[in-house]
Amino acid sequence: FFFIPIMLSLFSSLSPSLALLPSVSGRLARGPSLCCRAAVVMQAAAGEVADEEYTTTASGLKYLDVVSGNGEVAEKGAVVQVDYTGTLASDGTQFDSSKGRSPLAFELGAGRVIPGWDEGIAGMKVGGKRTLVVPASLAYGETGAGASIPPDSDLVFETELVGIATGVDALASKIPGGLPNLILSSVLLLSFIPYFLPEDVRPDLWK
Repeated sequence: FFFIPIMLSLFSSLSPSLALLPSVSGRLARGPSLCCRAAVVMQAAAGEVADEEYTTTASGLKYLDVVSGNGEVAEKGAVVQVDYTGTLASDGTQFDSSKGRSPLAFELGAGRVIPGWDEGIAGMKVGGKRTLVVPASLAYGETGAGASIPPDSDLVFETELVGIATGVDALASKIPGGLPNLILSSVLLLSFIPYFLPEDVRPDLWK
């Protein structure tokens, strides 16, 4: 049973902080015409979208649907998979991106990410791309996040909802560390079963 401390150590090392971007580690109306959507994409890429093009919510979050998407709608409780690039609104400095990595998976509305993401990703459709302008009050506030995000920073996220997880993938995404930690914790729990067996049938290792 000597391997349990080792497994616990692995479990701890694999569990990411819940301050992972974007928690640290960005109502759809009828879509516009194809030519209008193309124009929005080009303007967004060039940073030329006028402020009035954005929808502003009561919390101060601003968002712009660059591509509406046509898949399943992201609702509270769904495990969403999001590709993103985050930049500082002040000067456009990139502080993080999922590009080249797996999309960020998290349970929507569960507080696993910054409030601006829980609000801003809700309502997107799979395949959709949305620009989020997140005020500091819905991001990292007065403390900031490390050296890359100064205090009181407004943030801009280019996001794409690439999927909504179901089944084992959804379960694993709700656990810090994902599938590896789910496997390790399951093995760890199973290792205790012999202790509940009668001593005469209990394997010698557990006596």
